[in-house]
Amino acid sequence: MDVDESAEPLIAGYDGVVCDLDGVVYRGADAVHGAPEALQHMVARGIRVVYATNNASRVPAEVAAQIAGIGAPAAASDVVSSAQAGAARLAGQLDEGAAVLALGGDGVVEALRDAGLRPVSLDDHDGGVGLDGVKAVLQGLGRNLRVRDFETAARLLTAGLPWVATNDDATLPLPWGQSPGNGAYVDLLAAALRRRPEVVGKPHPPLYRLALERLGTSAPRTLAVGDRIGTDIVGAEAAGLDSAWVLTGVDRPSDLVASESSPTYVLTSLAQLLQPYAVPVSDAGGWQCGGARVTCEGAALSVEQGSAGPIEAVRAGLAALLSLRDEGAPREQLRREARALDRLLDDSPPPTR
Repeated sequence: MDVDESAEPLIAGYDGVVCDLDGVVYRGADAVHGAPEALQHMVARGIRVVYATNNASRVPAEVAAQIAGIGAPAAASDVVSSAQAGAARLAGQLDEGAAVLALGGDGVVEALRDAGLRPVSLDDHDGGVGLDGVKAVLQGLGRNLRVRDFETAARLLTAGLPWVATNDDATLPLPWGQSPGNGAYVDLLAAALRRRPEVVGKPHPPLYRLALERLGTSAPRTLAVGDRIGTDIVGAEAAGLDSAWVLTGVDRPSDLVASESSPTYVLTSLAQLLQPYAVPVSDAGGWQCGGARVTCEGAALSVEQGSAGPIEAVRAGLAALLSLRDEGAPREQLRREARALDRLLDDSPPPTR
């Protein structure tokens, strides 16, 4: 059976890209192989790119400097943060210049100010703004927050003020491992208040809607790219965007089959956006993609890679397992079978320059 593959590069079907950062463009201080060059080529083709981040602690100029420092095209206006999404949500509810408790770092403070609101904190004594005049709370990760900051927020929120959280990520990846993320501190307040905030960052739609406004593109012509299923792919689905799941981050095929998500595309890296995309197609007894073929006996996966690259075999295998998932097959059994696809990726040689 012929493989469904266009001669055009995958990105030709889109006018704009909402691109995740950590695990897609860079890992820590280092670029993901080929990502800067791929982004350069996309921009040269006239594709608009914005970088969407749940990290509310940094200002966009700082994020853009990191992106540009590894060779990818970026200005501060190309960065869309969850702090900006939160500030935009509150700006739509409050009067211009309203005081908002900035329970977070510089990213939260700048986003509120740019949205026409007045960020205040326990250390703020400018302009005669007291905490009694605070109209809402915007909570984002701040590395210098103290216990009394959370106590003050709890006092204000007990009165029923609007409460917006930039994101609810439970953990924050750091070079040494996982640290508590903003979601952990949201849970701390929620336990005391017995209420929860409105959350605007991934996987919730507001951050994607703000990205679409920044791009000036329509949803059907915009592609969301990310490595994390639970934030990037779920968020794209919630916002009605096509999604490209790249396998340069933490999640693997075995994670996908255990989820509820089905990304539009599966890629080894950003660079594959500039290549034709081979779509897996079903035949009488299995699935084909490129020269690879996969069959299932029950949920037992059999992979024949043939002359295809690992990614084609992974796409065919995922198509088979996701079809079984949607028919109600046990998730743990599917996950066990998908580990063969994990190994296929892990055993493939690294790209060469």
